Amino acid sequence: MESEQCVVPLSRTKIILLFLGSTAFVIAGIWLWRIAEQQSHYEPLYVHIVAVMSVAFFGLCGLFALTKLFDRRPGLIVDSLGIVDNSSGLSAGRIPWREIRSLRVSRVRNQRVLTLELEDPIKYVNKGNLLKRKMNAVNLKYFGSPIQTSANALRVNFDQLVDVIARFHGRHQGRLTRRCSGPANSAGR
Repeated sequence: MESEQCVVPLSRTKIILLFLGSTAFVIAGIWLWRIAEQQSHYEPLYVHIVAVMSVAFFGLCGLFALTKLFDRRPGLIVDSLGIVDNSSGLSAGRIPWREIRSLRVSRVRNQRVLTLELEDPIKYVNKGNLLKRKMNAVNLKYFGSPIQTSANALRVNFDQLVDVIARFHGRHQGRLTRRCSGPANSAGR
């Protein structure tokens, strides 16, 4: 029988690669800014905008990776109560099974993410600081849920991540549903 808890550590290797990749894109953004006036293929304003977006986005990714390198907490805990995802910058804390309506695999460009469809998504949109709330609202708008999880920073691959969460969700969400509906069904017989 499966353990009532599955703890998935953060992958230091994946996080270091994320940090190095982010650093490369920050350097590329700075380089683009510096050559914007000398190049003749694009408007300098357009090149400046791309440079700023590259530095800002990948700078945030690099800061996230740097903080996760020193984070000793598990990347993901899946247990009989729900999920605690500490693998992303938008971690929502514990999400109980009763608040997860269903699971769905989504795509963000070429990357697969696991979308947790929630009973009350606005509750999770409103968690965290201003930047986190804005990002959660964007996730809700484009993916139908503020909560997306991936294996990018975890020591598992995406299929293993989906398998573990789906098994626990099926077992514990189903158990909660049967408990709630069981007495009503038996009373009606």
